[in-house]
Amino acid sequence: MAPRVPRKNTYTTNHDDFLQQFTQRENEKRRINKPKPRSAKERAAIREKLKDVQFLLPDHADGTKINIAGILKKWKVYCHAAELGDWKEAIKKLCRPVAQDFLDHLCERWKITSWSTSWIYWRQFKQLFTSVTGQFFDRNDNNEVRKWHDTVLVTRWDLRPPNVDGKPVLGTDDLLVLQTFNLAYDDTIFPSERHRVQLLGCYLLLAFTGARPGEIVDNEKKKPKDGSWQDIYGRKTAGAEDSDDGNKDLDEADRLLEEMLFQEAKHRGRPKALCYEDIFLSIVRHPETGKDVATMSIKFIHHKGEDRKPKPTIFLFTGTRRLMFCIVTVIISLAISDDAFDASNLKSVADVFKIRNRDPEQCQQLRWKKKWLKRPIFRGFEGSTVSQEKALPYDELNDDMQRQTLDAGFEQAFGPRAFRRGAANKANGRASDAVRDQMMRHDPKWATFNSAYINEKVQLHLERVVADEPTDDCLIDLFTHMSMTRDPRASQNMVPAEVLRKLPPDPEIAQLEDRRDQLKKGRYRIQGTEHEDQIRDLTKTIRTKRTQREKNLRKQYRQYYFYNRPTWEIERQLAGESDDEAGVVYSEPAIDLHIPERARLAELLCHQQPDKQSYEEYCKLRIEVAELMVALSSKRETIKRKRVQKVSDVDTMSGVLTDVHVKEESPEPDRFPLLMLKSQCPRCIGDESLSVEERTFPYCRPAVMNDHFDREHLDTIESFDNLIMCNHPKCTDADLKLTSLDHFRNHVARVHGVTLRASRS
Repeated sequence: MAPRVPRKNTYTTNHDDFLQQFTQRENEKRRINKPKPRSAKERAAIREKLKDVQFLLPDHADGTKINIAGILKKWKVYCHAAELGDWKEAIKKLCRPVAQDFLDHLCERWKITSWSTSWIYWRQFKQLFTSVTGQFFDRNDNNEVRKWHDTVLVTRWDLRPPNVDGKPVLGTDDLLVLQTFNLAYDDTIFPSERHRVQLLGCYLLLAFTGARPGEIVDNEKKKPKDGSWQDIYGRKTAGAEDSDDGNKDLDEADRLLEEMLFQEAKHRGRPKALCYEDIFLSIVRHPETGKDVATMSIKFIHHKGEDRKPKPTIFLFTGTRRLMFCIVTVIISLAISDDAFDASNLKSVADVFKIRNRDPEQCQQLRWKKKWLKRPIFRGFEGSTVSQEKALPYDELNDDMQRQTLDAGFEQAFGPRAFRRGAANKANGRASDAVRDQMMRHDPKWATFNSAYINEKVQLHLERVVADEPTDDCLIDLFTHMSMTRDPRASQNMVPAEVLRKLPPDPEIAQLEDRRDQLKKGRYRIQGTEHEDQIRDLTKTIRTKRTQREKNLRKQYRQYYFYNRPTWEIERQLAGESDDEAGVVYSEPAIDLHIPERARLAELLCHQQPDKQSYEEYCKLRIEVAELMVALSSKRETIKRKRVQKVSDVDTMSGVLTDVHVKEESPEPDRFPLLMLKSQCPRCIGDESLSVEERTFPYCRPAVMNDHFDREHLDTIESFDNLIMCNHPKCTDADLKLTSLDHFRNHVARVHGVTLRASRS
């Protein structure tokens, strides 16, 4: 056998990084000091002190502790309403009649519609009782409270059974509709267009993994600020009374015991959301075709209950032929826009897809920069800028999804949790029960899928099976999806103007307005008086009630429309009306978007035909789509966008634009001249995240421009410390530095011809 030739190491150019890391880890190990061992005398003293500890508070999860603190707030309200005195003394003397009356108070005071909600409140109250008193609630009394709840309160407050209305289960068609609307037809103005790209990624991850939203975005509850948390968890024990001598100096045994009980838990050092360190991106050689393809795996750790029973689950992604569903492309585009790759040469999407595996390697791992490992990939916003550390809040994702589902024409609004049920039902039957439960992080012995996640619509054509006829599976699939009742003509706000004109005024709002008018007629001229405070409170109340009434009007009219639309259509057809006469001819709306990158991206994704594309065409299109996502992430829209479109339409109709003739040999006019119009904003003209039309938009008069400048830019400029940059394209090239706000105003007036206010109005 020939001797083996040692392989030459080609990566021996620089070892400075390794030596630095090795030295740093050695120093960290040296700094780790274990606590000093306790003596026998100290341990004997601790045992004596532990005899006085009657009850240790349970080690609940943070979410459970916040729920207990929330029920404490409700208990305090009840003690005040029932005149029971101090809440702590009242709960220590708790008896069954008080517990039953407290449950009735909860249903009366708070908005509870399901009996499962009221019973969850009761379970939280029992946890509060145990945490405060150090005792468990009597089992016989608990059974009596349950009978009181089921036989009396459910009937009195008309509490419905849980899940009686059903829960939405999303399918592939619903996901495609939502993705298409988000990208091509949604006219909402986000702080940045990166948020739209993040929504694409969130929807795909939720649909493809069945993950809870809290595993992808920030869904951690906030601690109450009313002192309830400190009232319960200020001590680690319950039932141990304080000493009567008033001496606050603890002896040595007390100090040792306090250190053991009050030691802080180690912080995880990262948001409880999907971070870069959870994503493993690589270029792998396909075992059959031999081509290098981009693959990704995501490790979900922070699932429900992970602090007590960790169940890390890894999902694999290889990309899809339909680029609208390709989560790998979305993650690569977000990483490029963040400049998160450790390799300094990876600056564009094309560079990522150029990577190849050289023999004998079969996988090239794309590492992240260390500073990005614990940063979330889906992040929130601070104003119009993307936060570096703050994860995208769940309530923001939920609100955006509910609004988009209504504007897309779905009959009911649904949130991110509907994706989880859809993924579970897709996996059911195609995968084994063990794999399905692993994917959902369910304990198999509880049969959680069969009790809560299974689609209430039976996905089997039993009629044809019993009749021994071929099944019509495509029709059954249509019935089990949410898009069956979708109407593309519907939107979130579709109340006709005629309904608004005929809507009678709200008597309660009218009464409040009359009272406010009477106060205005007799108010004092001095600001800050009692009358001014009453007027301000009334105005706020009127505004809140108007907003709530408008919301109820939009919601009820949508329900009215979807319930009666089939009847109206049947009556029109039986009356002999044609489609043209009834005005029901519907055609897909054209993609008319303001940002060129978004328009091109929507055109490519919505009109892609994967079956007719070769592999080379697919790879080329994939790179272009990802590059457009990167470019779109740095763009944003403002409210001026709508006015820019209106002005352009008016100018085109009046012939203003068609009268301008430019010779072919003449140079292209300068879009950003040094001398600006007096009504143009000197800050927006240099904002490259805006479109050219928005950057050069002239307001109707300089006063309106100054209002916009004071509202949008003045606070940002004042935060600069003796260094203000003029971001006009001409001044940026000259590297002009201004030392104060007055210096900036003087420069703008002298060089650009725009006069800014000397101070706020």
